[in-house]
Amino acid sequence: MRMGRIRRYRTAWSRHHRSGGFGIHSPFAFHFVQRVLGERLPYYAYADIAKWRMMAKDSAGHSWRKPRVISLKNAKMLFRIANFFNPEHLLVVGACYGVSAASVKAVSSQSELHLYSPMFADSDIQQKVLLPFSEKTHNYEDLNACLESYHSALTPDKSPFVLINEICDEMEYNILKSAILPLIQQHSVVVMRNLTKSLLLAQLWQELKDHAEYGQTYTNEKIGIIIANPKLQLEHFFLWF
Repeated sequence: MRMGRIRRYRTAWSRHHRSGGFGIHSPFAFHFVQRVLGERLPYYAYADIAKWRMMAKDSAGHSWRKPRVISLKNAKMLFRIANFFNPEHLLVVGACYGVSAASVKAVSSQSELHLYSPMFADSDIQQKVLLPFSEKTHNYEDLNACLESYHSALTPDKSPFVLINEICDEMEYNILKSAILPLIQQHSVVVMRNLTKSLLLAQLWQELKDHAEYGQTYTNEKIGIIIANPKLQLEHFFLWF
């Protein structure tokens, strides 16, 4: 992970330069970078996102043993990405404190959240953060059951939207790989976090990129976004966001 950090420092200027839109010729990519990843205007859900994050931070306390809470900046960005595509069915793998799941669910009161979080029943903070969405949240302790339910809920005219926060072991990796690879061969959006903290997440991200035949990918090496749109020429963007 240290080499990844060194590489990010070395590429900081080029990523920052590209993130301003310089050298991006695709109108879709330029708009996505400027108005979604880099948007600075406030959104209606930002106050709620900040509240949920503060609840999570209070729960985590100052213990170094507990995972870090997602940054407010990244939670807001997840909301903007989901808001841009406005999916009716969301698949979130891994919840930790529930803030990332709540951030994408906050886009629409009508969207359905399919959440794989084995610890949900024992996590007071996840339940508290996701309480406003309890009627539209379906939690699963089994990954296969979650994926099956999610795919069953999708209709041919609805594009999948997937957020992967964590992969716990090789078994989950193989299950997710089998489920997500077909999605990038159709119109879908896949967002992956914590790429520098998990070798399995980084490995799956690379697999997905290597198998993409069209669309665009965006990464700052910590977060990866795949927009599998058949109308978009295959391009990979290495940015600062």
